[in-house]
Amino acid sequence: MDNPEKPDLQNGLVKTAAGYFLLVLFGSLVASLLGGAFGALTAIISPAFVKGLFSLKPEDGSITRYAFTVGMIWGLFIGVGVSGFACLLTTVVKIIRLKIEHRKIDKDS
Repeated sequence: MDNPEKPDLQNGLVKTAAGYFLLVLFGSLVASLLGGAFGALTAIISPAFVKGLFSLKPEDGSITRYAFTVGMIWGLFIGVGVSGFACLLTTVVKIIRLKIEHRKIDKDS
């Protein structure tokens, strides 16, 4: 009664989950770097805006480094959210596809 395809299916699901995790990790790091670059570019173009936005004082250090750091943090948050949502949608589609395939196998048996 055991289906010989079941271990392969479970192994495929583990590989898929690991692939999604790596995709989220890589996407989040890229988004973090893009956010940092955007923050640094904003500080270079308009340092007064960044000073006013974060209430920085001259003794706080480099405005560009601070903006890069804050941009990286926000980029990471946004990247995790977007990557996680995309993986959630992909997982839902995959689960639906597996259920449809499982029904076809049951009908053929």
